[in-house]
Amino acid sequence: MAEKKKDIVDEVREEVEKELAEKHKHDSAPVVGPQDSRPPEIPFINMTRLRFVDISHELYRQYLYPNGANITINFPLKLSIDKSNVHRVFDTSQLSYFIPPNWIGIVFKAKLGTPNFIM
Repeated sequence: MAEKKKDIVDEVREEVEKELAEKHKHDSAPVVGPQDSRPPEIPFINMTRLRFVDISHELYRQYLYPNGANITINFPLKLSIDKSNVHRVFDTSQLSYFIPPNWIGIVFKAKLGTPNFIM
């Protein structure tokens, strides 16, 4: 008997069935992902007597001023507020913010391995 020649539809159907079988094999395998959802550790060096608290749960922190100016800090990590209400904030970009209550503030980035705050 002559072998029946497959038409293009049959060939495509077989390819799709093979792909679906492979996909199903991979879908049933356990997915291994990161065991921890915390961001990678960013070095923070505090050379002050101030206590910094973890604010990494904040998406951003924004300081608004009466003159309409503002400072927005994306992904802040650490915050210290001293007795005179000066805020010191450290973010995931390794930027350090010094924000006094009566003026806008200073933003700086420390050199690698040096203190983020020494004031």
